[in-house]
Amino acid sequence: MSLSGRYITDYTRNEIVNDSVLLRTMHEDRKSVFIDTLQWPLPAQGSMEIDEFDHADAVYLAGKDFTGTHRASIRLLDTEGRHMLSDLFSYLCEGEIPRGPDIKEVTRYTPSPRAKASERLIWRNMMARAVIEYGLLTGIRAYTAVCDISFLSQLLAVGWRCDPLGLPQNIDGSVIGAFIFYVEEDSLSMFKQSWRYPRPAYAAMPKELQHAA
Repeated sequence: MSLSGRYITDYTRNEIVNDSVLLRTMHEDRKSVFIDTLQWPLPAQGSMEIDEFDHADAVYLAGKDFTGTHRASIRLLDTEGRHMLSDLFSYLCEGEIPRGPDIKEVTRYTPSPRAKASERLIWRNMMARAVIEYGLLTGIRAYTAVCDISFLSQLLAVGWRCDPLGLPQNIDGSVIGAFIFYVEEDSLSMFKQSWRYPRPAYAAMPKELQHAA
């Protein structure tokens, strides 16, 4: 399957609000994934999942199909401001919470359940590559994340370098931990074959900064 011509694009909250189809389908997919499938105890707003961290400072990396419908996204939060690790899960860090203008928090990775499994796999690999490309281009040196152990095993399978921020804990029946993932010049070359995407995935990546994976 080819997704030629499709890229991951970054959006501010204001920008994504002005893309009505992407906004609606992204939040609908988030409800489908996190509330309906994973059974997370999150409030729904009708057919959508929206929380207090979908605020003006949030940035989204998102991909859409040719109709403008959401296919994959993540949310990035500034670690110097309100974010999930500091506001909700600080007890998962044994030391100080990593903060700084060059550290972002990754939240709400959402593959669209509307897409076929083979397509979701391609979008997953595109997103993994785009996260690194976006970091290299914008000066991000690391991402923090809170996730359950089952999803962490998938992240570790990518091949990028990460460290735990504390011991995982059992929360509502799931083992949850906080981690930091590093953005490095050789991150893409470290990707396992099953996670590689063969060309630049982040729409704004200039040719001189493109790295072969």
